Amino acid sequence: MKIQYLAVIFVIIMVPISLALSTYIQTQVDTIALQTSYKSKLYDATYDAVTAFQINTVNNEYSSISNSKIRDIEASANTFFTSLADTMNATGYSKETLQPFVPALVYTLYDGYYLYGKYKNVMPQQGAVQDYDDSEYQWGLKPYVYYSCRYVKGTEEVIVNYTLDNFITVYYRKGSGANNEYETRAGYLINPDAWDADNSKYNGIDIKDTVLTEELLFVTKDSNDEYEHGTYEYINYQSQKIYIESNADLANKYGTYFRYENYEKAYISHNTQTERDIENYINNEHGQYGAYKYFEEAKVFSEWVNNTLGWVTQEYAVDADGNPIDYEELQGSTGTEPIFDTTRDTNNPFSSNSIFDENRRVTIKQTIQTTLTAAIGSYNEYSGVTYEFALPVLTETDWDKIQNHICVLSFLQGLPIGSKYYNDYVILTNDKNEEYISKDAIYITTQEPGSSNIEYHQPGCSRLIEDDDTDSMRVIPPDQFREAYYNIDFLRQTVRISEGNYIYFYPQAKYNAELNRNNTCTACYNCIVNSSNTYDIEDIIDGIIEDPKSEDGVPIYDASDSNTKNDKFREVRSMYYSALARERYYLYKSNDYLDAN
Repeated sequence: MKIQYLAVIFVIIMVPISLALSTYIQTQVDTIALQTSYKSKLYDATYDAVTAFQINTVNNEYSSISNSKIRDIEASANTFFTSLADTMNATGYSKETLQPFVPALVYTLYDGYYLYGKYKNVMPQQGAVQDYDDSEYQWGLKPYVYYSCRYVKGTEEVIVNYTLDNFITVYYRKGSGANNEYETRAGYLINPDAWDADNSKYNGIDIKDTVLTEELLFVTKDSNDEYEHGTYEYINYQSQKIYIESNADLANKYGTYFRYENYEKAYISHNTQTERDIENYINNEHGQYGAYKYFEEAKVFSEWVNNTLGWVTQEYAVDADGNPIDYEELQGSTGTEPIFDTTRDTNNPFSSNSIFDENRRVTIKQTIQTTLTAAIGSYNEYSGVTYEFALPVLTETDWDKIQNHICVLSFLQGLPIGSKYYNDYVILTNDKNEEYISKDAIYITTQEPGSSNIEYHQPGCSRLIEDDDTDSMRVIPPDQFREAYYNIDFLRQTVRISEGNYIYFYPQAKYNAELNRNNTCTACYNCIVNSSNTYDIEDIIDGIIEDPKSEDGVPIYDASDSNTKNDKFREVRSMYYSALARERYYLYKSNDYLDAN
């Protein structure tokens, strides 16, 4: 056969193959590009949802109340869909066409979670659940689900509602028939033996309560035609901040106490029951002793828990159908270790390394995973999309975010992208809210003498703990330590004067009488802006910072060591524990009515 014929045959065979390969490769490139684009758009929409939730809760003094919280979440979900539709509009998707491809939005909160998705309206009637006559599938929040686990041993049964920290609610039953005994209690878990009330020490840590103050800016103007402002002492009363009027003339005329509402002073009138209740609250040492009261009440509750639930281990945990829970499958097995015996050194409820915390985290994982799997699986029945929806496999890093933070978890599935379907999720945390005080949400402030700048730091900032200046870092002496506050107290607050006219202030940038001007408030570059030289918060909690370069776990700093090089470490731990206890004590919780006593 002539060479020309072979060439023709080669071209006839290879050209179609080359064209097919070229088309296939281009399709794959387009698919990857579209997948990357969708991932970015999903992330942006989830970020907008988190931001909306954060703004609504931080600026809403009633955000912790159930109805208000639901409105904030529904507004956040609406922001998600609007944002996603706006960014996807160029690819031909609107809000209405996108919704069927979002099987669920999950809002993990302090003691449970909401699932935003599609559901059918039903109503109970004569003992049966029936559809409304005009029922249709709707988008909205499904019933709230608690992070709860049930433990059964013989005639003893307990349901424990966990939270994102060491606060639990216990529903306990003992006996059967007419001999049933019920108890319901709630509180924070600590090691009750570690609390020394006489010396105000927890596990050797000095617990210090301080006078709390904030800078406030008002829409009203003073005699110099400037917007009024001032630094005011405040107390936490019934989950609200009550400020004390510093101007004696105004206090005598309008009232000693006021709330900060609509950027104005809402005075509490003299000789009213509310004023008497506040004064009684202060006189009974609740007003300025939140950290002390936290440990006092937690001790009583923890003693009851240790005595009553000492038998509880994972082997007695059952699911909703009464079947034992497989903790090996959940990768959270603690075997026969007592979950609620907090008197042991290995079970400090503050620490992520404790048996209690491991069970707290695995319960959160089990409840969310069970509900979400069922919700997304059942979504196939009424989605209107041919795609088979299923819960993706979440990584351990993802679960760590969910188990320790308030989060928004979004899913986007079934969108056709080239030769396959898009299936992905995004998890974003919200650590600036009034729902939950996370371990790393406490900032410590410092200020140099004669300076108008207040600097705030993470508790693990090496500038706070180390005691020798280096060429790259200037350490801070203990006499420049000021106070420790919750991180949202360092957020810029907006005062709306009129449409388009806003003024701003920082609650912890207080007026400096010595310099006759307002302080500035800046984040430490070393630990907050850069975070390159920061010790882990778990090291601060546990009281030992080990050399990361050493395989033998040699301590760099040890709070139990009386050596003076640990003095700053002990002071930082004292400020941290005191502020964390105080802020958690004042945090609104729906089960506060359940007295631990």
